[in-house]
Amino acid sequence: MIEERKGRSDELAEKIRTARRELDAQSREWEKLSEKVELSKTSWLVAGISSPLDMAHSLPDRPPDYTAVSSDGSQIFPDRHEALPCYLINISSIVLEYGARARASLGSSPVLFHNDEDRFTTWGGKKIPADTEVISLKRTLMEFGRILELARENGGSGKTIALSDGTLILWRLEAAPADFKSEMLNPFLAIMNEFKNLKIPVAGYISFPGSTDVINALRVGLCPEKVSYCNQCPYTDLPELPCAPIEGLTDRFLFSTFLKPGEISSVFRSSSRILEMYGEHRICFFYMNTGEEIVRVEIPEWVAENDQLLKLTHTLVFDQAKKGGGYPIAIAEAHEQAVVKGKDRDFFFDLIREALVRSDFTVAVSRKGLSKRMPGV
Repeated sequence: MIEERKGRSDELAEKIRTARRELDAQSREWEKLSEKVELSKTSWLVAGISSPLDMAHSLPDRPPDYTAVSSDGSQIFPDRHEALPCYLINISSIVLEYGARARASLGSSPVLFHNDEDRFTTWGGKKIPADTEVISLKRTLMEFGRILELARENGGSGKTIALSDGTLILWRLEAAPADFKSEMLNPFLAIMNEFKNLKIPVAGYISFPGSTDVINALRVGLCPEKVSYCNQCPYTDLPELPCAPIEGLTDRFLFSTFLKPGEISSVFRSSSRILEMYGEHRICFFYMNTGEEIVRVEIPEWVAENDQLLKLTHTLVFDQAKKGGGYPIAIAEAHEQAVVKGKDRDFFFDLIREALVRSDFTVAVSRKGLSKRMPGV
């Protein structure tokens, strides 16, 4: 096992060296690579390029006074073995102000969903029960809605950052039918539009990212073809494809070779298909060395194209990560306030049953539901 792991480690080190050489080479002619990426058709997500790939931007000065707002969510999914078909979403609210008016506001608000309009959704013209996927997307919308409320109420200084845990790309909607996609995406884009009007940068923070967008751009560069069409690859008979030497490597390994603590990479464009519907809110991203790890930070295009907002995002995200011991303190607190644990779930359904009994309803729970609460051994 040790020998096998050592072999993999040596293989990974060689891939990183190869990727770094390719990064240096392609950065000298990045316009050509950018054009090739735009023309090529691959089955992978490939980063859009608008500047040399090997740039490292140093940490801008941090304003002495600023505000960070964030929210996270957790849920209790419906359980058909319980007395009432319902679910709960708990949304947290975090406001952290720094400087002369330093203060912290932490809290959460649970919302119960039990009406038919809450329990069912329209999916491809049909009315179907809201499943875990639908409820999770609904929770995401509620999180961003809460972050916007907090930004409106506390973002007057012009030095506010809105932080979210994870991606800003609703990629799970890509395979959804048009009616459900619109139901979820339209309010999300309306929220993004208001952030833009308020001139408050919103950032999605991804710790330990597994994305390969930039590596994939380098793989396009390794392809000998003038334009890459993966479904017509002429090299499939070779022992190894020309693009294979760095296959499987993630972007964070590449950027760990030259980003110093506090620095960020160039800004890249995501090519996720759902972003074709984002308009001016198309998502861009950069990598940051927080001093603890390489993270991916996603931002709307209007933040990426505004130097002042981009620098504000850079310095405030880094400061939040530093204050949180390597992870943004506002996002960490948002998670702590929102999390619903197993015992909370049991208590929730106990309350539902008690409320029904007090109102003289007959409470019926499946035998499976009963067995969960009365273990036989």
